[in-house]
Order: sequence, then C-alpha cells, then structure tokens
Amino acid sequence: MDDITASVETFLARWQGADGRERANYQLFLTELAALLELPAPEPASADDRANAYVFERRVGFRHGDARH
Repeated sequence: MDDITASVETFLARWQGADGRERANYQLFLTELAALLELPAPEPASADDRANAYVFERRVGFRHGDARH
C-alpha cells in the first residue's frame, strides 16, 4: 500500500465514526480534507469581506430589487 492510499484510509477511518453534530465538526473535517488533498487551509476571516475569498462562514449579502439589503 502506498503512502497516499494509507493517508486516505486513515482519513476515512477517522471520520467514518464521527457521529457528532455536523456544525461541530465541519471546519476540522474540511481543514483535514484540504491537507489530505494538499490544498491550502482556509484563511482567517477578515473584517473586510472583500478579503474573505477562502474562509469559513463568509458573510453573504443579498440585494433585493427595491434596494433593501
């Protein structure tokens, strides 16, 4: 078994038994998944939403046709 296969199997075994609430685990799960896929981890959120391209829980604004936010 190669290192990649072993890493994937370890990741799957770790998360297969996770039965906690989804919101309690999603950030840790996604951070570990990004590491497994050799992707950068999400950035810390900034007060400036324009800088929050790759963060958890990015604020989303909705504009309505009558200019309400």
